[in-house]
Amino acid sequence: MKIRLRVLLLLLLLALPVLVFSRYKPWYNYYNFAHGVKALSMGNAFTAVADDLTASFWNPAGLANLRTPEFYLGYKASWQWHDYDLQDNALAAEEYRFYNFNFASKLNQIDFFAISAPFSALQRPCTFALSYYRYIPYGFKGKAREVVPSLYDWFDPLETTVTFTGSEGFDVLAFSLAAAATDYFSVGATMQQFFGSGALSFVRVERVGDVTTGEYFSQLTEKIYGRNVILGALFSPFDWLRLGASWHSGLQSRLDSVLLDWGVDDNGAKINKEETTSQARVVIPEQFSLGLLLRPAAWLDVSADYSRIEWENGSIEDYYGSSVLPYPQKDAWSTGQKQVRNLRFGAEARIPFRSWKLSVRGGWSLDRQLYAAYVDKVVQVHGYSCGIGSEFSRNLLLEITFQRQHANWLENGYFPVSPDVNTHFRANVFMLALTYRFGHIFKE
Repeated sequence: MKIRLRVLLLLLLLALPVLVFSRYKPWYNYYNFAHGVKALSMGNAFTAVADDLTASFWNPAGLANLRTPEFYLGYKASWQWHDYDLQDNALAAEEYRFYNFNFASKLNQIDFFAISAPFSALQRPCTFALSYYRYIPYGFKGKAREVVPSLYDWFDPLETTVTFTGSEGFDVLAFSLAAAATDYFSVGATMQQFFGSGALSFVRVERVGDVTTGEYFSQLTEKIYGRNVILGALFSPFDWLRLGASWHSGLQSRLDSVLLDWGVDDNGAKINKEETTSQARVVIPEQFSLGLLLRPAAWLDVSADYSRIEWENGSIEDYYGSSVLPYPQKDAWSTGQKQVRNLRFGAEARIPFRSWKLSVRGGWSLDRQLYAAYVDKVVQVHGYSCGIGSEFSRNLLLEITFQRQHANWLENGYFPVSPDVNTHFRANVFMLALTYRFGHIFKE
């Protein structure tokens, strides 16, 4: 297998099966980083809300408002479907070939873990928090399928199936510190320390009809090094208004990679084993977010966010001998990387219910991706979310949320001369979180 194809097969991105067939651009949905159940419930419009431990990622200034030591544990399950319309091509008079491609994948993992310790300094409330989460999760499992039949050989098509599994990912250990400088203004900072590695395994099977013509295995293990910071601020001039801002610094670091390839013979023994290594330099760009929180009533919050990731500045150098390429694409696609701009809205209604409190949430988001479609239009993912939070006591909070995402755009066709192809993306995300508060240490 050529180096270029191996590299395309095994990129870091979560929609890895698309990369198996290099005529298609990769999918970057999960590079719009987001964590936390309440944030997702409110469409990820969370920069000015930031009132739980996931604030260490969204806006660390929000941690200053926590008044008790807390423990947070979040779980995430995600399913993705990616389909391309059936394509056809006339090879000669009255002879046609067809092409079909689709994949499905799922992810189950601990999404966020954090603990906090409030304290007082210079008679002002402060909070220290320790968090763990995954920057790029590798744990997707699924299957991609490519079928190329012809009109005269419809029942014996050329079929390529890729089954992929992943484990772990690029782990982040985050240290956060926040302080309420005044009753109206708070600041915070988070240092993200990258550690751990992601492992991906692929099995590619080629068949013609019922006959297997090839079976290939690949495994990629990668590790990123370094650290960066998140800075945040919150300003609450009125009870009904809060403004928030956050900035994620970029990262210039080393990316180590080990790629193993092998085949199998008729007896199932490994053959043609090959190991390739890479020590690349990667640049992950900075991002910033602005947020607004309005409280038109004591029981209602409405939030809005605008964020931008400077992906046009992302690059990777010397990745398996390549020159400087866009990161995270890792290939010179005809349409370059784009700046990612996200627009998000959310709402939360708090409803007293007997001896416990119930929060009902909803949100909408328009998240752009970092590459353009065939017509040079940025791909946009529409997301709709809803969720609830149930505070059973002053100590225990349980939250759940569900989000539905979809996008449609045009791609280059499989055949060299082909009309544009309609592409469809769908995803469902379910999240569950538990927060335990150990008791007040500050007077309200």
